[in-house]
Amino acid sequence: MMGLPHTQSVSDELARAVDPTVTGSELLPYAVHRSAIVRAAVAARTDCPAGALISLGHDHDVAVLEALLRNVRTPSSVVRALADHRNQKVADLAAHRLRNSFR
Repeated sequence: MMGLPHTQSVSDELARAVDPTVTGSELLPYAVHRSAIVRAAVAARTDCPAGALISLGHDHDVAVLEALLRNVRTPSSVVRALADHRNQKVADLAAHRLRNSFR
């Protein structure tokens, strides 16, 4: 069997996803990681590439979407799209952000 056990792998990859020396295109594999915890860590980063933030806006995990909506660098188009999300918590967080962005 190749690779590390899943839990060790996720732990190591989460550490890389939050590592400030891992930047730009190096973050992209973590934005599509199988673990939502890793994807949420990337979604929260203000230095995350815009393309990855847009892609993460289509994620199915609520924790990833919440991290994305708390990120000030998330494009407004993504926030607007999430305001219509089927999960009420996500929709409310997006609507709140949209309201506050025009103050």
